[in-house]
Amino acid sequence: MKTKKYTQIGTVSIMILLPLFLLFTVLMIKSALANSPNLYILFILTITLFICLLTFYKLTITVDSTHVSFKLGLGLVSKTYTIADLSSCTPITNSAFYGIGIRMLPSGWLYNVSGLKAIELRFKHKTSVVRIGTNNPDEISQLIQSLIGSENIIQYSDKSFRKWTKPLFYLIVLLILVSTIIPNYQETKVQFDNDAFIIKGFYGVTISFNDIEQIDTVSAIPNISLRTNGYAFGKTLIGNFRFTNDRDAKLFVKNGFGPYILIQSKESVPVYLNFEKKQKTIDLYNRLKIKK
Repeated sequence: MKTKKYTQIGTVSIMILLPLFLLFTVLMIKSALANSPNLYILFILTITLFICLLTFYKLTITVDSTHVSFKLGLGLVSKTYTIADLSSCTPITNSAFYGIGIRMLPSGWLYNVSGLKAIELRFKHKTSVVRIGTNNPDEISQLIQSLIGSENIIQYSDKSFRKWTKPLFYLIVLLILVSTIIPNYQETKVQFDNDAFIIKGFYGVTISFNDIEQIDTVSAIPNISLRTNGYAFGKTLIGNFRFTNDRDAKLFVKNGFGPYILIQSKESVPVYLNFEKKQKTIDLYNRLKIKK
C-alpha cells in the first residue's frame, strides 16, 4: 500500500509555548543589555522553550503496509511499531485531565500536541498501550485495523531517537553570540545609595563608603595573568581577574581607555573601573571623592 501521513498541528502547544519563548527571548536580550545576573538563567529557559516548541508544534503519524510510526515536531522524539505486533487500534477521546505533551497514563503512554482525540494502540505481547493524538482517529484506526490481519509478519521494532536540527543549532549559536558580544558594547552601570556605591551587573559589587580606604586614578591596570571568574571579550574586562603579581582584583573596565579608577576597601579586593569616555571616568572619580 502507499504510505500515508497524517499531520496534526499543535495549535494548543504553539499558543502556549510561542508567546513564552518570545517573552523570555526579549527578557534575555534586555538582561544582556543590562548586564543582569539573570542572563544565564534566562538563556537556559529560552533554549528549553525553543526545544519544546520544535518538539510539540506538530505530530505526524505515518502508516505503511508493515509499520505505524509517529514523530513529534521535527523528530526530536519519534517511535515506530510493526503492524505484526499490534492487536488492535481504536479511536478514543482523552480526558482533559491528561493535557498535552508526553504523559504517562495508568495503562501506558500518551503523545499529544493538541486536542483530546487520539488513536490507541494495543499490543500482542505487552499490556501497556500507546495513545497518539490526531485529528483523524477514525480514519487512521480503520486503516491500521485493516492491516493488522496482514500476512506480512516481520520482527517487532520500537525505536526512539533524538537528533539536533538546524534551526535549533542556529538559535543556540545566535543566543551564544548575543550573550557574548552584547556586553562588549555596553558600559558598566553604577548607582549611588546614601551609604554605598553600587556597581551593577552579573559580577557587580556593593562598596560601603565607610569601608573605602583609598580612591585614586591610575593610568594603566597591572598585567593580567588569569581570568578567575569573569568576562573578557575585545576591550571589555568584567569580573574577577588575577594579575601577574598574583594579586586578585575586580575589573569593570574598557582596557586601553585610561584613566582607571582604583577603589580599595576593607571588605573587597581592589576594584578597577572606567568608561570609554575619559571625562565620564573623571566625573565619576570626583563624585566618589566627594562621597568619601
